[in-house]
Amino acid sequence: MQKGQQVLFYFESDAGDPQAPLLFCGSRAKGSGKQGGGFLFVASHTWLYGTLEQSVDPAKVESERKETWPLVLPKGEYNFVTRKGAPVPSATMPQRVRWVCDAKMPPCKLSLLFVRWGGEYSKWMDEQEANDGDWGKYGSPPSDEYMGHVVEQGFKKHPGLHGQEGIPQWELHHVFVASSKDALQIAPQAHMIRAGMKGPRRAAFWMLWPAEWEDFGDPDYACYVERHAMFAAMRACEAAAIRSIFPHAADQYELITSKSWMATLSLHPGVCLPAATLVSKGAVKINAEAAAENALQALHHIRRMNPFPVGAGEPPAPSVINKDGVVKGVVKLGWSWENRFVVTFTSPKHLQARLKELLNQQGCLATYCIVQEWVDFDFEMRQYYLPPPTWPAEHPIQPTMIQCNAWGPSDDTKNVGVSRASFSKLSEAMVLDKWGGDKEAWEMAKEKATNIAQILLAWLLSAEHQPVPSMRLDFMVKRIGPGKARVVFGEACQHFWF
Repeated sequence: MQKGQQVLFYFESDAGDPQAPLLFCGSRAKGSGKQGGGFLFVASHTWLYGTLEQSVDPAKVESERKETWPLVLPKGEYNFVTRKGAPVPSATMPQRVRWVCDAKMPPCKLSLLFVRWGGEYSKWMDEQEANDGDWGKYGSPPSDEYMGHVVEQGFKKHPGLHGQEGIPQWELHHVFVASSKDALQIAPQAHMIRAGMKGPRRAAFWMLWPAEWEDFGDPDYACYVERHAMFAAMRACEAAAIRSIFPHAADQYELITSKSWMATLSLHPGVCLPAATLVSKGAVKINAEAAAENALQALHHIRRMNPFPVGAGEPPAPSVINKDGVVKGVVKLGWSWENRFVVTFTSPKHLQARLKELLNQQGCLATYCIVQEWVDFDFEMRQYYLPPPTWPAEHPIQPTMIQCNAWGPSDDTKNVGVSRASFSKLSEAMVLDKWGGDKEAWEMAKEKATNIAQILLAWLLSAEHQPVPSMRLDFMVKRIGPGKARVVFGEACQHFWF
């Protein structure tokens, strides 16, 4: 390749670096980067046009020696900005790049999109004390650290995303939002976003949390976006042929995170859910006492219509304390995570207080909460599933991994909005020790949970015709006698695997 030759070069930058140059692709005419200033559409990995500043022999280019890489001057029409929208003039100067080609069209098979947080950033998402309840090796999904690992260990190493000699055949765009108002602006500009993605196939990762809260501007609430704004954005992008691949498609994701299914599925005997009902904020505001009484009556009726099977000599199901009627349970909000908005009640009067406590919080936009009966359990079993592309299959899908953990007693002195119980991981050996070495009960628990999972994975097809790529299902497990275990379904959670 000769000096002065027009080429395509692969631009790549770290979108997690606040000062890194990113290709400006559109929106945020004001460019302030402040809350409500409009979303920012940029690219960190893409093919661009440029001019060779030096002749280059491809055979002498060494991937580990940047000084051997081609020196390219980007085409003058490109603008580069930071993730806050500030100009980066230095990115328009000649730069060393690993990949160049003389093709007329970018060799791009897949365009990827991260819809992510661009407002005040909280380091709690990246830097946590190492303990059983932390986010683990990669950080939380909306964090810069997590997305950096997806790029480095996922996109860059996937054999299907690279051509001969490792040439990238993918590009990565980002939509940065700093508020729910920013997210609302995505829907009317979804086709602009699609037009900026060069690949014949387009896929989006929604690295935000839908919530029922007003925007606070507090870093501790970073990445939370009002749910109507988020799901409108997701559906508009899907309608523009940008497929949502993480965590789920919009309809499916909204169903899962709403937690309303905890009530609607509690009459299905095969799912083994605790009895649950939805209580509206309006009912609580009008008459909290009546709302609590009606909720308890609803739980009693649902459990009577769908009783848990109890064998001879087995304890009452799903709890001993409620064997003569529901007096104890939990109240929780939908669109919430990490056990932050889950509180217990132990009497009708206590339930009244809990309903008001959750639904009357400042800035809370929730229109309902979920009231569930109490479940006695020894530990929680988490099953991770990767349904095959050919699913539904003739044979049951087996979990790829099983993890167990124990929850400590709830600390009701803590304020709403923080986790009230300790969390510790359990190995299989620890579980068996807890159960007196009862291997038969352990195997029964796994089998029962796996059987319930088959129904749940099929149920998710009702909200999205394509099987979920991955799913975590949580079960409450209790040994009820020698060789016997009771399993109650607890929660469905999105999960991502490399």
